Amino acid sequence: MIQRTSYFRTAAGFEVIEHARNRLAIVLVAVFVPVWITLITVMMPERPLPFRYRATDEVLQLNGMHLTLISGGLNAVTLIVGFLMFSVTYRSGPFDRRLVAAGYPRRHLLAAKMSALMLSSVLISVYAAGVIWLYWKPEQWWLLALSLFTSALTYGGIGIVLGVVLRGELEGMFTIIMISIIDVGLESPVVNGSASGDLVHFLPMYGSMQGGVAAGFTSGFPTRQLLLAPAWWLGCALIGLVAFHLRTRVHTRRARPLPVRGTEQVLAQRPGPGESVHVCVKMCDETCTAGDHMPLYQGLAVLAALSAEQAAGNAEQNVYPLGRRTSAM
Repeated sequence: MIQRTSYFRTAAGFEVIEHARNRLAIVLVAVFVPVWITLITVMMPERPLPFRYRATDEVLQLNGMHLTLISGGLNAVTLIVGFLMFSVTYRSGPFDRRLVAAGYPRRHLLAAKMSALMLSSVLISVYAAGVIWLYWKPEQWWLLALSLFTSALTYGGIGIVLGVVLRGELEGMFTIIMISIIDVGLESPVVNGSASGDLVHFLPMYGSMQGGVAAGFTSGFPTRQLLLAPAWWLGCALIGLVAFHLRTRVHTRRARPLPVRGTEQVLAQRPGPGESVHVCVKMCDETCTAGDHMPLYQGLAVLAALSAEQAAGNAEQNVYPLGRRTSAM
């Protein structure tokens, strides 16, 4: 149990580092969201617009500017979280493959990515809902934040899938932008006069848009509509799980087991929970080295990280794993 926690903690640390290095996403959160919301309040008229609220199956006449605040907030959150998760997943692909090849469990890497998605979605959604609250007081602010969270979660899952499946960074960015624009355009009556059509049920942002309208103009809770957002996220998570498994496969044949001679036992291929490694790094020449004794899961991560840096041409060190030792950790 302790070892599993250590695996997850190490993988989660790598995810936090990758998110912190994505300065463009941080700038988008800090600047794009308030600027976008401000432009909506300044430029959008307040004339009434019809919107079909599915929880009661009635057409509501809503303030156009307030309705655009909801759709604009959803658009901003989905673009930022989708871009963030795609970028992190795409850039960490080679590193994840090295970790898996070195013996790191896939489930802990995936759990760390999902945890990072949850945390970033919560922070960005609450921040966007707070910016909207500065200009307009909806009936249920917490439901607005929940609707933004569900849309962020959905597009974060889409970003993870695209980061694993697509081969280029530009195509992934373009795909996320186009999906979000089409989704918001078909959902909002500001752009689409027939936004009440039945086809909007199949859009990723359908449940979030219905929840946002309920939060802004009613005292109800559209349970059935909001449950569609987790369905989209689970579908994306399943696709991402399969794609991640295929992309991190080790395409090598397993060596045949050595024969057992007498009472000698062959070392197990998988390390035990109490084993550790000693890693030695060449600093300048063969006589100038630095070494450290560390837990096995941490040693595997260090070896993969240094190998990735060396393959990218960012490091001159050579790594020498000097063997495996058993210790009471």
